[in-house]
Formats: sequence, C-alpha cells, structure tokens
Amino acid sequence: MLNRRLLRIKVMQAFYALRQSELSNRQLAVDTITDTFQRDLNSMEEQNLQQLEGYRRLATILFEEGLQAGKPSDEEDVPHRVLVAANQALADYRNTLTRDRLRGLQLLLDDVRTLDNSYIRLLTLLLEVAHVAQIDRERIRKYEDVDARKIAKESGLDRNRIIQALRENKALEVEKIRRKIDWGDDLQMIRSIYNDILKEDDLYRTYCETAQHTADEDQQLVQHILRNVLLKQDPAKTYFEESDLSWAENSELVRSMAIKTLKSAQSPQGLQLLALTDDWEEDRLFMETLYKKALENDTEYEALLGEQLTNWDVERVAQLDKIILKLALTELLNFPNIPVKVTINEYIELAKVYSTPKSGQFVNGILDSLSEKLKTSGQLRKSGRGLLDNK
Repeated sequence: MLNRRLLRIKVMQAFYALRQSELSNRQLAVDTITDTFQRDLNSMEEQNLQQLEGYRRLATILFEEGLQAGKPSDEEDVPHRVLVAANQALADYRNTLTRDRLRGLQLLLDDVRTLDNSYIRLLTLLLEVAHVAQIDRERIRKYEDVDARKIAKESGLDRNRIIQALRENKALEVEKIRRKIDWGDDLQMIRSIYNDILKEDDLYRTYCETAQHTADEDQQLVQHILRNVLLKQDPAKTYFEESDLSWAENSELVRSMAIKTLKSAQSPQGLQLLALTDDWEEDRLFMETLYKKALENDTEYEALLGEQLTNWDVERVAQLDKIILKLALTELLNFPNIPVKVTINEYIELAKVYSTPKSGQFVNGILDSLSEKLKTSGQLRKSGRGLLDNK
C-alpha cells in the first residue's frame, strides 16, 4: 500500500526538520560564544567590556569560518581563549548535527513503519461506534415519531455483516492489543459520534428502518460512515489529526487501506487485513538511501544548483525548493532504475503541493535543464527501467 510519492514526502519532511534543527543549533552555538564573553557579574576586578565584545565578535567569525571550511580554526595570531571558544562551539555543533542526522533517519523510518497504527485505529473505531449503536438499539423498545432523536430498532450498525466480519476477525483483535489501542478514555467522543452525527444521518436512519439488508447495502453503509462520518466530521476528524501529526499526508493511505479491508469482507476469502507494504526492506532502503545521499552530497548539490541558478541568489531561493531540488538530484544520480521523467514529475508535484504557488514551474525548469546537463557530462546514468524515458 505504501507508494513512492508518500515515501518522498516523508524524506522531504525529515530533511526540512533537520534543516530547521541545524539553524537552531547554529544559533545555540553563537549564543554559547556570547555567554562566554559576557561580563562576569561575580568578579570584583575591573573588566574591559570593549575587549570582551571584540573577543565575542572574533570568536563568532572563526566559528562561521570553521563551518564553511569544515574544520576548526588554527589561527595563531588570535587570543587563546577566543580560539578555544570558537572551536568548542564548532565541535559541539558538529556533534549535535551528527546526532540529529541519525535521530532524524530513525524517526523517519519509525514514522513510516508505524503508519498503519491509524489504519487499525480507524477499523476499531467503527467497532466502538457499532457497540454504542447496539446499546442504544437494545434500549429503545419501539420507534416514536414524536422524538426525532429516537431511531428505528429494526436494525442498526451492530447487525451490519461487515461490522460482524470485523468483530470476528482475530487478526484485527491481535493488532489492537499489540499496538495498545484502547478506546476507554474516548467513550464520550464515541457517544458523540453516534448520538450527534450518525443518528441524524439520513442514510443510517433509513437503514435502521429495515430488518434485512443485502451485502451491498451493508457495504455501502459502512463505507459511508467511514468516509463521511469518521474521516470528514468532528470529533473523529480532529482525533486523528491530533493523534497523527502527519495525518494530512497519511489520511489518504489510511482511508484506502480501510476501504479495501471493508470490501474484502465480500470476497471468497473473507475479510483480510492489509499489510502496509509488500516489501518493507525495499521501501526502507529507498528512504534511507535518499536521505543519506542527500546529506552526504549536500555540498556538491549546492554547487550544481549554484551553477544552474546563475541569475539567482541561491540563498534567496525558498528553503523548501532547495530541499526538493537536492532530493531530486539525489534521486537522479543515485537511483539508476528510476526514469528521469518520473523523478522530475514527482518532485514537481511535491513543489506544487508543499512550497510556493510558483515553485512547481521553477522546479520543473531547473530540473529539466540540470538533467540534460548531467546527461551530457556523463554523470547521469540510467539502466533497466530507468532507460524507459531516455529513448
């Protein structure tokens, strides 16, 4: 069920988060230098504030130069304490950067690996709403027209054969336990979904007036509740947004997996849970390679973009556009089996959705030109399926 576009989005987000972290850590290093050369309020000796300020500025400059050069300063004609402060700040920054890069990769992989938690939550929420419906139906003895909130007791969500298939599925129960999904603290939300939304839903009210239903009618109702009640309306919609920080990207996959699961109840094999991916190792390798290679070759890709953007100030290009371009370059140069046009089109779409209104056109122009330049220089080599669009 995982697709490469979602994996690219996840890597892009991880890369963006890392860049934000780098900016914060860089400022923290500068702040540390500033603290080093602050006036000592506990000292009774006279202090040269002008000299301290000069030391601070010099140490900051040496730190910035060390970042650019990729090594600590070895200046001999600067005060020892200035050199120590600058190089210590640089060492701390680089150590933190290494940890953040490793942590970012692990968080990326964990985020994708556990993406199907929301899929299991969504299916089990259906069961919880059905349970509330059962309690309500058992409470009502007869239909009363005078109370619009009362609902016919001939049938209900709990008697739906798709719901029954979910309830009887042992694999779903195992996954619920394994993932520690417990709706005990959310009973008020579940009651609200049923009482305030589902009982007022015309399709559901009509369904409840008839005791017998076809399999297709049962399927239609459950899909309707999932699509239009749980995924589109509060409080369920807000619940999933708050429990999954990447819900905006994940929701389409979760919805698709859940719908296919519900449809499988009418198959000869019966209801089957879906695996998140057919080949996790392949998906993991794709993300890990894209993430690592983009970082390893960041300086090289920055230079390639600088050559391409001759009429642009590279520093003024939107940060997300630069990340998208660098990831696209990484894919072009490190994944020989992915066609050039596929890579370019995928990152154009990412730019359209996640960056500025004109980013799609901008990324398109840069990548078209860069890909031709890399082909001519022999740096871009494709093989197998990657040759499909190069004929």
